Amino acid sequence: MKAHALAIGIVALAALDAGQQAPPSAGTPAAGPAGFTPGPPTFRAQEIAKDFGVGYAVVPGDVNGDKKTDILAISGTELVWFQAPNWEKTVILPAGTTTADNVTLAPHDIDGDGRLDVALGAGWTRQNTGTLQWVKQNAPGTTPAWEVFPISAEPTLHRIKWADVDGDTKPELIVAPLHGKGTTNAQGPAARLLVFKTPANPKTDPWPMEVAGEANHLQHNFLAMNIDTDAQQELVTAGHEGLTSWKRAKDGTWARTAIGEGSPGEVKLGRVGGRRLLATVEPWHGAGVAVYAEKPGTPLWTKTTIETALTQGHALGWADFDGDGNEELAVGWRSGKPGVAIYFVDRDGALKSKMMLDDGGMDTEDLIVGDFNGDGRPDIVASGRATRNIKIYWNETPRTQK
Repeated sequence: MKAHALAIGIVALAALDAGQQAPPSAGTPAAGPAGFTPGPPTFRAQEIAKDFGVGYAVVPGDVNGDKKTDILAISGTELVWFQAPNWEKTVILPAGTTTADNVTLAPHDIDGDGRLDVALGAGWTRQNTGTLQWVKQNAPGTTPAWEVFPISAEPTLHRIKWADVDGDTKPELIVAPLHGKGTTNAQGPAARLLVFKTPANPKTDPWPMEVAGEANHLQHNFLAMNIDTDAQQELVTAGHEGLTSWKRAKDGTWARTAIGEGSPGEVKLGRVGGRRLLATVEPWHGAGVAVYAEKPGTPLWTKTTIETALTQGHALGWADFDGDGNEELAVGWRSGKPGVAIYFVDRDGALKSKMMLDDGGMDTEDLIVGDFNGDGRPDIVASGRATRNIKIYWNETPRTQK
């Protein structure tokens, strides 16, 4: 999803209305949390949903098999998709289908029929529930178009992702609850990190489950990445105990290694100057953004704080927005004066510059990056909490002629 051969456009956007693009003479952008300065990429915002409710999560996926990247999203009550390229909204699951609130989703062809399905986590706000279900897409023209099958339940279930943690080329469903059972304010039992394998018949067979570990408190988010050079992926959790990598051995046991200090709530992987960087929001729902640079010869990555003045940082995404061959970091926050910004860092994680993308129009609960119109340039999609909207920030950085 890299953008190639792009010119540097000195345009910064703030508080964009849907469908409007700031002209090149837009001038100096709003100051932002820590004195933002103009940055190179050019974006145009398009609001594709209003009054959506709390936009807990957005993810990309080709829902109808037309080779275009659609957007799937959840509010506390609904699961929907927006069809590319016109972004028409279709409700997959209406209110009342799942236990409120929906909180996390992970698309995947679960039964191997060639159609995209969705794993969906809900009910996370109640102490004694937290439901996990398979939302199956049936063949076109079938009634119902979608069906729901239970997978499991775990109190405070909060984030799910697909990852191949055993190296068999078949992804497992990873489940991370926010708290341990009976935990309050990180006091009490740690949260479990769970791995579910898809059974031969996911409609009727139980989903085999193993516990990767039980060591994190306030286990807010995680990612899957291949830290080493073998076939399997490792898990990196962001929680009260810092950044932790989890690796599964061939005998099914799990080892955990601390790779970053602090108390982060979000974590995303990027690459600058050929070096892997992990970005975090610190602390959980906090004011800071940190970048951890991989350091050969030691498990601990080197930490650099690049922001200290956000209000409830809550979303991150890396992509090469300006086409220089290095990735930049998109950050979204909520509460106070919310927004979305892009941070430019060097290969050590040090801040070079930053630009405001949306100054007050997106109370960011989640964001994703990807090429949503097939033009080779990575765009940003964000969903709001208090603003209850979903926006696409189209990357329209001019291309150079070579």
